[in-house]
Amino acid sequence: MINDYMDFGCTEIVNSARASAYAAESCLLTGCNPCPDLAEILDDPEYVDPVSDPAPWYDPAVPESARFLGVMGLDAVGFSQSTLSRDPVQLVGDGAALGVARRSHREITYTVLLLVLDECALAYALEWLASALRGAPCVGGCNGEELGVFACCPTGDGTGELRHLYGVGLLSGPQVTSVRHEPEGIIAQATFTLGASVPWIYREPLQTLTDWVTLSSGTLVTLDPDVIYGDCVEATPCLEDPLCPPPPLPIRAPVPVDPCYPTGAAQFRRSVVALSPLDQPEWLEAVPVLELVTGGSALRRLVVRFWANPLGGDCMDVADPCAACTDIQIPYLPAGSTLTVDGRTQTAEVECPQGALGSSTSAPILYGPLGQAFEWPVFSCPTGVCIEILSTSATTAAGARARVLLVPRSDVG
Repeated sequence: MINDYMDFGCTEIVNSARASAYAAESCLLTGCNPCPDLAEILDDPEYVDPVSDPAPWYDPAVPESARFLGVMGLDAVGFSQSTLSRDPVQLVGDGAALGVARRSHREITYTVLLLVLDECALAYALEWLASALRGAPCVGGCNGEELGVFACCPTGDGTGELRHLYGVGLLSGPQVTSVRHEPEGIIAQATFTLGASVPWIYREPLQTLTDWVTLSSGTLVTLDPDVIYGDCVEATPCLEDPLCPPPPLPIRAPVPVDPCYPTGAAQFRRSVVALSPLDQPEWLEAVPVLELVTGGSALRRLVVRFWANPLGGDCMDVADPCAACTDIQIPYLPAGSTLTVDGRTQTAEVECPQGALGSSTSAPILYGPLGQAFEWPVFSCPTGVCIEILSTSATTAAGARARVLLVPRSDVG
């Protein structure tokens, strides 16, 4: 990753192009040439001064904020190291059991320059940096912020080079390591370390799967989404001896059924979208992000299924629920609400209108096939994807719409 730009929790922290432009104007720092197109891609074609632009740190109530010229990136360590590891267990004999591979959190250490015109501005720069790196106040659980960086100097619209990390919070710092006084101002070097609870580095969603689908325009079908699973057949072990059958298993206790899980046949609206295997990165994993807007009425019994489609054929020819990668089943969504099921952070959230309060958020219950526990899907190779969206016809509003994004991710970047 380049160290010239970093956005933390929707606040620009590091922007070498901005800092270089302000510092050159005051002659504090000259000759720096960060990514030439960075300012234009950030919709800031010309940096004038912290007051006129205004800069993210500028505060009219704090006069010295106008004499803080910005944060320039020197180094960023932690992106180019995978967090995957194993703990082998030694066997009694020769060798070892490798164990399960898992990823720990990611730590990222930034070294930056704070460019200011005087000591009072330096004090404010440190105050602002420490405050901005704390992120938003915790509401409920403290899940961290989103971190936006570029893998290389961006070109075009910058989306191809943009990367995201999630669940990011400050671990240590900021700490000043050196201060250099110049006739034109002060250059202070500082470091801070961020931790990402989600270890992967995410790209932008694939642009071939971004269109919204109007649910009320789906094909009208009458079915029971669960009944097909009764016909799924498991392969018989080839070494099972018919003359020596295994002993019968003891009678199982009945499995309790969650009363919130909907069952039985109903009339649904079915929408199907497809992604060709040629449009998926060959060497990167990908995870889905489901977004849905219910519209004017409450939506009941939403089912979203994913199938692999390696040959890129017609989705209805390969739509076998027995081979589905996973189901997402949600019993109820209120009118006017927005659902997000995010495979990047493995969280689900429903935002509901609340009158004078604006809105509130809740975590919906996600069910898998037959009401089982939901498992987050990961597409580890370019198999192509078919996505089926079922919503009960009687509760699907005219304005109900949904889309499923597919987001590539990597261990390093």
